[in-house]
Amino acid sequence: MKTPPDKKIAFYFVSQEVSPVEDRWSARVHFPPGAGAETVLPIEVLDGNEEPVADAVLEVFGQRLKVSAGAASTTYADFIAGVRSIPVWMHRKGKKPVPGGLTFG
Repeated sequence: MKTPPDKKIAFYFVSQEVSPVEDRWSARVHFPPGAGAETVLPIEVLDGNEEPVADAVLEVFGQRLKVSAGAASTTYADFIAGVRSIPVWMHRKGKKPVPGGLTFG
């Protein structure tokens, strides 16, 4: 499976609305044009104030991805392997995990 050779694609995930606002999060998974199995997919991770999440674990695609300085990544092959996995969570030390889901944006 490959993405179109001439189009960028992104999946956008957002958290449920929780308080405080900084505990909310969003994650945008970027698929570059022509991405194939070994392509690394960068993931931009922001908090509810649209600041980069410094340190967390993003649970998505059946994986637990380390988030550092607002960034995480996975491969296209790992994305495909876990695409039917339903749980989407942000885990941050000292805070309750916050669930989220796929949306438009």
